[in-house]
Amino acid sequence: MSMHEQFDGLCNAYAGAVEAGDAEALSRVYTEDAILLTPGNDPIKGQQAIREFWQEELGGGFKLMIRELDFQDLGDTAYAVGTYETEDEKGNWIDVIQRQDDGSLLLHRECWNLN
Repeated sequence: MSMHEQFDGLCNAYAGAVEAGDAEALSRVYTEDAILLTPGNDPIKGQQAIREFWQEELGGGFKLMIRELDFQDLGDTAYAVGTYETEDEKGNWIDVIQRQDDGSLLLHRECWNLN
């Protein structure tokens, strides 16, 4: 399976966890030392802090539509750029993805902003 196909699966897992309101599942798509940059917040560093952030943000969950605009496979690292939309907001994102020792992909850096 290509890195791009794996990334599509990662996006589906991400959106599914958001919709289910499952901060635990959502935090598992990030590396242990991931950094999440979100509007109005200091950088959120590490999987545990990201889990705590999502526990407060998700509530009972919400529908998330993710659209990829660009994907670049750089070997064991890739980046992707896109847009997102929820019922209440629209925005843009950029992700840096890392291949793990077991061959899986996880988000290593993520940044999103509101339109």
